Parts: sequence; structure tokens; C-alpha cells
Amino acid sequence: MKYAVYVEGQSEMYFVADVLQKYSNYDPIQCGFKCICLQSDMLKEVGHPQQGDDSSQNYYQIVNVNNDNKVISKLNKDIPNLIHKGFDIIIGLKDVYGQAYKELVGVREVLLDKVEELYQIQLDSINAHGADFRLHFAIMEYETWMLALIEKFVTSKSGNLTGLCHELNIDLSHDIEKTIYHPYVIVRKIYEGLALDYDKHEKDTFSFLSTLTIEDYEDLRISNKCPSFTKFLDGLLGGAKPVLP
Repeated sequence: MKYAVYVEGQSEMYFVADVLQKYSNYDPIQCGFKCICLQSDMLKEVGHPQQGDDSSQNYYQIVNVNNDNKVISKLNKDIPNLIHKGFDIIIGLKDVYGQAYKELVGVREVLLDKVEELYQIQLDSINAHGADFRLHFAIMEYETWMLALIEKFVTSKSGNLTGLCHELNIDLSHDIEKTIYHPYVIVRKIYEGLALDYDKHEKDTFSFLSTLTIEDYEDLRISNKCPSFTKFLDGLLGGAKPVLP
């Protein structure tokens, strides 16, 4: 199977690559992938991480469009060519948090009915030309998923997540998709509590991902803590098309 995965940023691109590496046990025969960045409307391959090639049993082309507003427009432009090149499944991943959500809702709250409304609007704007197309939302941002997985990273930096959460007056125990409007801010504050910066740079992403194992991903996947994470992994790893968002 050939998958094309379009994401809005560098962190998401490396996250997808990390999931594929760990779920395939770094086996290039089972799973191959290539990371690509969109820069000035030109696609440029990323040398690392990379695994296998399009002769692997499952091959993923992971495209970072470098802009949350470009995921939809770039997919609309590229889907006919992706079909021509034999991609079986085409996936888009976007944050909910952003200008479109702000304009639709008008308040700084997580309203899941409005998330569903925005999802339908954006899905309807894509012409999939009959392809197996899957648009996924990270609710509210990729950083929500980070928060659900962040304890091992905090521990690796000699921090205490419970203490940091108490200081920040946040609860990460359940339903964080429903309660945290701008997760990026919370991640940044946790990093600051560890005397670190979080600027979504490459080193930040690799440092975080290096603390995670397939067991961590799978524990979150089967929990009810981040349904958007579960749906994305199910779709990414070849499951039946999930009910979205």
C-alpha cells in the first residue's frame, strides 16, 4: 500500500515518521517512508529520518506543507497526481486551533460541535477524485497529543509532571481535547518549568520523541484520552477508514 500524508508542520512530520519507525520495528521491508518539506512551492526531500523505499510493503510519503492554511489547498492541487502515481490512501492532518476556528466560534473555548462543523466545511472543500481520502484533525493541536505523552519527557529532564501541573493549575488526567483551547501554550509553560525553550524546532521535536516507545503510543491509542490521536493512528497504520473527526 502507498500512503501520502500531508501535515502542516515540521513537528507533525517527524512525529509521523517516528510512529512509523516504532510500529514497524525499524524494518524497511515492512515499512518505508520519505519526509518532504514544501519550501517556496518546491518539494524538497529531508535526508533524515528516512526508511526503506517505495518497494517496501507499505510506503509513506510524508509532506510538511509548512503552513496550517496550506494543507487543504496543497491536497487539492496534488491529489490528481498522487492518484496517477498509485497512492492508495491520502491523509491530511490539521490542527483545529487557528483562524478558521476562531472566525467560526468567536470565543476562546473548545466546542466539539463547532469542531465537527469546521471539519465538514474543510472536508467538503476537497475534491478527492474518488480516492480513499482521510482528513484528520488534531483537537485542538498536535500539542494536545504531546501533553498526553509528555510525562516521560518531563521525567527524563529530572522534572515532576504532577508538580508542574499543580503550579500551572492544569489537569492532564482526562478529556484534555475538551478542556485545553491552546495546548501549545501549556507545552511551552511545561518546558519553561524545566528551564527549556519550546519553539517547535527540530531539536525540540527529536528530544521529545526520543523518550517515547511503541508502548506509549499504543497505551494512548487504546485510551479515551485523545480520540483524535486514536483515529489518526488507526487511519495511518492501515485500519478501516475511521469515523471522523
